[in-house]
Amino acid sequence: MAADIAVVSFERFLNGDDNDRKAVAQEIYDAFSSVGWVYVKDHGISQARVDEIFRLAKTFFDLPLEDKLKWKLTDASVNQGYTADGAEGNGGIDHKECYEHRRYRNDLCPAEDVLPGFRTTLDEFYAQCLTLGMNVLRCLAIAMKLGDGFFDRITLRTDPQMRLLHYPAIERKIIEQEGHARIFPHTDFGLCTLLFQDSIGGLEVDPFHTGDFKPATPRPGTVLINIADLLQRLTNDRCKSTRHRVVSPKTEGDMLPARFSIPFFIHPDPETMIDPVTLSADEVKHYEPVNAGEWRIAHTMKDYKLADAPKEAVASA
Repeated sequence: MAADIAVVSFERFLNGDDNDRKAVAQEIYDAFSSVGWVYVKDHGISQARVDEIFRLAKTFFDLPLEDKLKWKLTDASVNQGYTADGAEGNGGIDHKECYEHRRYRNDLCPAEDVLPGFRTTLDEFYAQCLTLGMNVLRCLAIAMKLGDGFFDRITLRTDPQMRLLHYPAIERKIIEQEGHARIFPHTDFGLCTLLFQDSIGGLEVDPFHTGDFKPATPRPGTVLINIADLLQRLTNDRCKSTRHRVVSPKTEGDMLPARFSIPFFIHPDPETMIDPVTLSADEVKHYEPVNAGEWRIAHTMKDYKLADAPKEAVASA
């Protein structure tokens, strides 16, 4: 049985009046405060553009490993470049490879003569994702009556991380043995994540953190958006950062097919102090303030096994 995730049309937010915008904002908020996830359709990014990025990702990952390792991610403060299969893990070995693209620095990006159009096409898609993501955050600000520009003030220099993800075809018995997964259960650690999936499936969410994972099935024409840890802290638990994982898709046979996805992780400006918002004088803050930049670097160091991260910075929300 699939997870009970609402499907919300964004058309009225983009093209409607103030009442339309408030209605969509409330639908988005209701989804984020219940299961922490929402499917958004009519969001302004064409399926043709999404399909183009998936084709571009396949072209990149089809390159020989020795070529991809020329762009290997090494710096947690920049968090840009290539990561090989098995190099990232959160409690075991995740069988996937990825390429990270950023807003300001993409030094570890294939040159035009290697992959024509790669950087420019990703830059264009990145800009579309950033616009959509900021509009979704604007919905939360409207629903919580914080003012339309609340999140603008902490994202003036936001540097999201767009990730091209490839889960190679692999024997089912490898994935389903102890200590191996496509992605182990985890929560995202920024503000929110936009996720574009291919048709293969395998993503599951655990809405109440009880271990009862439900499929978040691919829906053509939608982007799946989820709350991350810093936004749960900032909203003082009004919005939920929900655990999720990627498991074997529901297919027959001993070999699992390759899978591609494109997450877009939105973070606040690095100097931002994430201090829970209270909406009444007697509301108790559930978390101590944390610095967004230190939080992000510490999590990146931990996830990519670049160094030992400070325990206080990677505590789960």
